[in-house]
Amino acid sequence: MSRPPARGRAGGKVILLGEHAVVYGRPAVASGIALGLEAEVARGVGPRLESDVESDARGETLVAEAARAVGLEPRDWAVRVRSDIPAGQGLGSSAALSIAVLRALAVAAGRTLPRAEELRLGRTLEGIFHGTPSGIDPTAAALGTTFRFVRGDPPTVEPIVLGAPVSLVIALGGAPRSTGAAVGGLRERWQAERRRHEALFDEVAGVVHTGVLALRAGDLAALGATFDRNQALLEMLGVSSPEIEQRVAAARAAGALGAKLTGGGAGGAVMALVDAGNVDAVIAALRVHSSTMLRVTLPAAAAA
Repeated sequence: MSRPPARGRAGGKVILLGEHAVVYGRPAVASGIALGLEAEVARGVGPRLESDVESDARGETLVAEAARAVGLEPRDWAVRVRSDIPAGQGLGSSAALSIAVLRALAVAAGRTLPRAEELRLGRTLEGIFHGTPSGIDPTAAALGTTFRFVRGDPPTVEPIVLGAPVSLVIALGGAPRSTGAAVGGLRERWQAERRRHEALFDEVAGVVHTGVLALRAGDLAALGATFDRNQALLEMLGVSSPEIEQRVAAARAAGALGAKLTGGGAGGAVMALVDAGNVDAVIAALRVHSSTMLRVTLPAAAAA
């Protein structure tokens, strides 16, 4: 009897608070989301990645490096990917790809990766797409829960048990944008004006602290206020855009408790915090500016 194909799955993510500042050692809060990506591997001429979303030569590099990491010969393996995660929108598609491919190849190798090793390899593999990322995206892809994150080797990952359900409406941007370009542009500005940017990053860290308390208490009004303040700081850091700010303003005017970009920015997704009383109005307002929207309810962290 032939063996079934080896498969691996990972989810997308939203960064609730702290994107960009997390690259500079400040804390951030992120959560996995239900949208996911599945990788299926089989013997073939490799390394090769076939995907239902746009891919490039980095996909072959990913397959090769992930295969080597689990002890397989890269040229023997081909990977087929199916994804529900919109690419280039700040929802962690490349991190989910990295974790799913790694998991599928580990199954093919007959290995069960310990969580710490999976997270370490996921951070390395995501670097194929984003250079020197913080590691928050593959952590969310692997865990699928809500957590506080501080970059490090290894990073600090603290699960957050939500005090109330957190409902989000996510309005996607137009053309996919490059997280790497947004991160690189901010680094150039930081190098030119370090004192100013470090002060802004410190302000973001304070907002993250307040947001964690609000999440644990289930205080959605306080959480919404942290969204708004974080968005203002992201604008000061130069990683927002007129398109994002237009959608943020529309969501707030329609009654959202708070709204901000999520992820790399510069034209990606906008995330609005809603409740049962305003969700329809927020969706209607955002539909004027975005043809594609998602509704997400954040999962509570699993018990340790």
